[in-house]
Amino acid sequence: MSLRFRVFVILWLTFAVAKAESVFESSVAPVLASRCLSCHGAAPTQGDLSLIQPVELIESGLVVPGDASASRLFEVVDVIDGQHEMPKDAAPLKREEIAAIRSWIDSGAAVPDGFTLTAPGIADRNWWSLRPIASVEVPQQVHPVDWLVDRELEKRGLKAAKQADARTLIRRLTYDLTGLPPSPEEIDRFEKEFELDSEATWASAVDRLLADPGFGEKWGQHWLDVARYAETHGYDKDKPRNNAWPYRDYVIQSFNDDKPYDEFVREQIAGDVVGRDPSAGIVATGFLAAGPWDLIGHVEVGEGKLDGRIAKHLDRDEMAAAVFNVFQSTTIQCAQCHDHKFDPISSQDYYRVHAVFAAVDRADRVYAGLSPEQITSKRN
Repeated sequence: MSLRFRVFVILWLTFAVAKAESVFESSVAPVLASRCLSCHGAAPTQGDLSLIQPVELIESGLVVPGDASASRLFEVVDVIDGQHEMPKDAAPLKREEIAAIRSWIDSGAAVPDGFTLTAPGIADRNWWSLRPIASVEVPQQVHPVDWLVDRELEKRGLKAAKQADARTLIRRLTYDLTGLPPSPEEIDRFEKEFELDSEATWASAVDRLLADPGFGEKWGQHWLDVARYAETHGYDKDKPRNNAWPYRDYVIQSFNDDKPYDEFVREQIAGDVVGRDPSAGIVATGFLAAGPWDLIGHVEVGEGKLDGRIAKHLDRDEMAAAVFNVFQSTTIQCAQCHDHKFDPISSQDYYRVHAVFAAVDRADRVYAGLSPEQITSKRN
């Protein structure tokens, strides 16, 4: 073999290996990192297999260089008759991803020296839920709600139902805004006035019902559900929480006062610090304490024992989770164990939030100059 031919062969092999390594880095490694590393990453791993160093696929025999059909890796990710073995309990790889893995193995399964896989960085993910809300051009001559509803009806080939009669309208409006039916007198008066001037009568009824104390009671209940409000502690000993009601009344009054939402949020998270009225701000932070509370873990066991310390951790987790679930529409709980797979929350982020509530304890405290006993007596 001539020297020139040997040099050619060496250059060709070097080029082929470099090309195969490039294919691995650009087409295979991202698939393994995004679809496999969550289970086969750092210890403990599923099936005692770690892909952090992908060369182990070859060393373990899961990949047979040059023969994808004989490689266990290709066998488990391939989709046959709509079935796949891996990723387990998840959607199969895309056809182009499977083809890339097959091509890489058949071409020799080259892996760059020292190459390691890392999970996609949280900051690099294009989270749809965090993208800015797109603006929509709405014609000025129509109400935005009417325009959006009409547009969707048109897309589906539907038409709006004809306008309901006056009796039906006032019943719907009253139920929707106060949760109660209108009185017979209110119905009769509305029907007579609606016949004379429908728009003015409707506007007047809306204003009257929005000003009704029942509006805050009707719509405040939905916020109390979100805030996981209860008047018992939950857990094994579901004891009464006699002094929870001031927070309930705060929510009702906030709705009736048409309090700005940003102020409503600030008060519930840190009202004792940023609230305009310290007394009302303290009541607003009842949001943090509205959820379930483990009386046994906190009181009967206590922090002197492991179960008590676990209870305290879970209590702070409940506060942190509530703030993010309610105000960010984002789950955070899973990040106490690992970077969250489906939301942009890292474990470091989680424990930073957790630290905010680390010194917060649930307890009765003086409200509006009244002791807990006086508050309970006043309620009764």
